[in-house]
Amino acid sequence: MTTLRLAQFWIFFTLCSWLSLSPAPPEALLSFSDKLLHAAGYCALFLSARLAYPAPLSAKVLAAGLLSYSILIEILQHFIPHRGFSLSDILANACGLLLGWAVSRLVFKSQQ
Repeated sequence: MTTLRLAQFWIFFTLCSWLSLSPAPPEALLSFSDKLLHAAGYCALFLSARLAYPAPLSAKVLAAGLLSYSILIEILQHFIPHRGFSLSDILANACGLLLGWAVSRLVFKSQQ
């Protein structure tokens, strides 16, 4: 069970990284609000991480790590054609992390 939980997180993390660092997002994603996609993606990423690492890492450590990852991705996007650094994307990511944290409080009550 633990291996599956870790695998789902790292596969999702890799997919998010690929989507974030590719020169152009897939056409199917262009019909959605960019900020909504950021918030939903980071909410899901937080919940995925919380599922993979329920006990060893606190929610605060996971959120801090994922927010740092978000900032790093935005910095790297500055150097990718057709991409750019965006503070509003970081803010949307942080909102998604907060939403994920709130949902995880309901799901993982005994581990907070």
